[in-house]
Amino acid sequence: MKLLRRGRLLFRTYLIIVGGLVLTAAVLDYGFGQLQARRAPLRDAWAEATLDLVEARLAAAEADERALVARELTAELGFPVRFLTAGAVVHAGDATSASTEEFFDDEGRSIYLRSSETLGGSIQVGPASPAEERGLLAFVPQLFYAAIFVLVAVWLWPLIRDVDLLTSAAHDFASDYRQPMATRDKTGPLRDLAASFDHMAARIASLIQGQKDLTSALSHEIRTPLARIKFAMAVIASKTPIAEELGSIEQDVREIDRLIATMLEFARLDHPDTALDWQEVPADEWLEEACGRTLLREGQSLSQQAPAQAVRMDPGRMALAASNLLVNACRYAQRQVSIALTVGERDYSLAVEDDGPGIPEADREKVFKAFARLDDSRSRGTGGYGLGLAIVARVAALHGGAARVETSPLGGARIVVAWPRSNGGPERGERSVEAKSGS
Repeated sequence: MKLLRRGRLLFRTYLIIVGGLVLTAAVLDYGFGQLQARRAPLRDAWAEATLDLVEARLAAAEADERALVARELTAELGFPVRFLTAGAVVHAGDATSASTEEFFDDEGRSIYLRSSETLGGSIQVGPASPAEERGLLAFVPQLFYAAIFVLVAVWLWPLIRDVDLLTSAAHDFASDYRQPMATRDKTGPLRDLAASFDHMAARIASLIQGQKDLTSALSHEIRTPLARIKFAMAVIASKTPIAEELGSIEQDVREIDRLIATMLEFARLDHPDTALDWQEVPADEWLEEACGRTLLREGQSLSQQAPAQAVRMDPGRMALAASNLLVNACRYAQRQVSIALTVGERDYSLAVEDDGPGIPEADREKVFKAFARLDDSRSRGTGGYGLGLAIVARVAALHGGAARVETSPLGGARIVVAWPRSNGGPERGERSVEAKSGS
């Protein structure tokens, strides 16, 4: 695709330059032809009038003085005038019948020769050209090069304007990454480059903001179990059976370990080099295995549904998404949790729903952001770190699809991961680095 875009830009540039030069040459050639056509009658009239004048002056002189008169006419007219005797002129073919003939010297200048019965010889005038015609033709090369300069300037101006706009936008973005680079709709020939710049700037801004959010959220997430550990240690110092306090400390340490593992998993999924292990897997068998380790609370039930046909996916990564969806549903469900994998005409969809309180419409996009939780408490009872649904959204994006939140017929939330059937991902057989399962 990049090569195709570069080829289109090169082709447009080549077409503009070559087409412009051809058009310029054609216009100048047409104008030169018109000039020649208009000047030809004037040139012939000038030649005839000049020859008539010379013939009259020579006829008025004696035969032996005609050479001297010709030299005088040369000085007066500013171009050579010669009188040639009949024996000095050799005519080709039937040229003797012609009154006036035109020839050209090595420099393309006209020479006129008239046979005169009155003089008994021929008159040669030239080489010469009318002064007016010579002056106009002298500007033809300058006009051609001026047209080339104008053409190149017209072609370069939009490019220079676009480069200046992109440079200014890049400086503004370097000063404040929160300012979006909305340059695509303001550019012309470099529209594709501007779109790439806009996408790159948005991606960089997202990564920077994500790192800031990660640092902020991480400090809160780790501070809570550490505070509980400090409190437990203070209690230990004042109590003598300490088994219960030691168990609490161990649980907090495990919570920190789970947080770190979840963060590493999310970081691996968000890495630009992440590739998927695309496989054709039986939908029903995969779903059965993905639900096998689901921990239901007391009174909860899990129903699952999948067709007996193959689905194209990365089974490990999609199982990670299913696990996080089930953990989220079990956390909020009262009694019912349902998971279904369906095959549509154009896409596959994995849907998990529950009969819990649901997710308000205003928060349905927020829940897929890292460390976003509708419950701001950090207690052990609420569980989770706000990364589960962010991992789900990232897995969906890697498959070329998206995750969305709907209202479930059960009364709670219905979270759907959909990805296209036509998305082949990487080349068949290309495998990614295996991701650790778990949340």
